Amino acid sequence: MKADGLARPDKLGVLGGMGPLATVDFLRKLVQLTPAATDQEHLPVVVSSEPQVPPRTPALIDGAGPSPLPALLARRDFLVRAGARAIAMPCNTAHYWYKELTAGLDIPFLHIVEATIAALVKRGLEGRAIGVIGTRATLEGRLYQDPLAARGFRCILPDAAVNADLVFPAIALVKEFKLAEAGSMFRRAIESLLGKGAAVVVLACTEVPAGLDLADPWTAEHCVDATEALARACVEWALAERKRAGLA
Repeated sequence: MKADGLARPDKLGVLGGMGPLATVDFLRKLVQLTPAATDQEHLPVVVSSEPQVPPRTPALIDGAGPSPLPALLARRDFLVRAGARAIAMPCNTAHYWYKELTAGLDIPFLHIVEATIAALVKRGLEGRAIGVIGTRATLEGRLYQDPLAARGFRCILPDAAVNADLVFPAIALVKEFKLAEAGSMFRRAIESLLGKGAAVVVLACTEVPAGLDLADPWTAEHCVDATEALARACVEWALAERKRAGLA
């Protein structure tokens, strides 16, 4: 069986731009994780990278500014029209609108938190204490805490001072492409969570892994990258669809 580029059953839609570097980081990991020896063996991907989606944290926590939901829905529909057979969104905070984004959708929308929990289970960390670094909205909205608790994990969050002095400013620095400065701050925040008893630290904002050297053995040992977990889930979905369609 053959499938042209428009009709392939393994075509992934990426709802990105939040932020742009995080989307590029996701795409790079998607390529790295795909078992391919030629161009043709990689996943067909259609990307919507729209940085002009209204900010998520102010809308969620402060009720300030417009809701990003209309823009997210518009880009979701664009991806469906472009032939996507599943959608991934490399932004943690935007998953607060997951229910609205999946309403009436007849293709899979892979969830970054579910993918991350699967990665934790694969590492044999069930029942362990897990540190979480993320945006203010991700933490205050319990995007990770409640699903982790439901699966038997214990969650450890940074102290307020660590968030205010390190995590949140470092996320902003990544958006300015000041990666070296951001990476140093992220590492100090990670060390603080490990010092509080975390077995590993989930990088629960897609700006965080973009600002860290994940090839560093220390980072690889002590962190779980939500972006990588989502990319891996997408590859697994695509390979299963290829097999189901007789394309494997």
